[in-house]
Amino acid sequence: MHLLVGRIGTSELQTVDLDHGHIEDIRLEGNKGTIDTTTVSFLEYGNIIGILQGKPGSPRAAAIQRWLNACQIAEEEIALWPVIADNVWEKLEKASAVHSFEFSYRPSPAIAPPEGEGLSSLVRLGDSRYPDHRITLKIEIPRREGNGPVARLRGQRRLQSDIQSLMTELGYLEGPTGVDRARALVTLPDEDGQENDEPLDFIKHHITAKCRVEVNSAGGRPRYEANVAAIMQVAYEKQRDLRAAVGADQ
Repeated sequence: MHLLVGRIGTSELQTVDLDHGHIEDIRLEGNKGTIDTTTVSFLEYGNIIGILQGKPGSPRAAAIQRWLNACQIAEEEIALWPVIADNVWEKLEKASAVHSFEFSYRPSPAIAPPEGEGLSSLVRLGDSRYPDHRITLKIEIPRREGNGPVARLRGQRRLQSDIQSLMTELGYLEGPTGVDRARALVTLPDEDGQENDEPLDFIKHHITAKCRVEVNSAGGRPRYEANVAAIMQVAYEKQRDLRAAVGADQ
């Protein structure tokens, strides 16, 4: 199953004459406009979709989520969020200590903040208090200072739980006004039983890919068909990671 979602464009379009270097505005006849489209493909497992934007102004995941819910195609509300690589979740769960977490985002008035306590509460407060700001939250557990090892361990476990809860709600922050930084510093045991600090980057480890979409202008398939083919090719190449991330092989 595939879907085309469009957004009526408001920017002025121009053409260039490559032979003479002339640039001209596009003049549309009558009450006509332009539309920027996003191609969406539904995979056969794990409720995963692939999204390919035609232009930077084409609908993003948050807009597609609102459109799907407005159509009421499901009894429950649909939520879309980026798929985070499974090994990042495993490392966070296996961490013997969580030392810090840094989170930066811009509030979006069109999307409700996440539910929950801890970090989610701080995000909700930031949304209501500073709706027009870029907000950065940074929490660190002192390694040598503080109230002793018991208090430090309690703080680390609480921070670990809060990170897991907030990151599962990452979809509400996806998009141009959303999260642009989400990093944690954790301690992990290696195969020899030694412990080492390792950074986890929840933005960097989204399962994403860049691909070249070629359209044969000489009687070839339309652009939307080429977009679908490109999405499905990437989904095939990333199938192992995608299935692991959503537990489709369990």
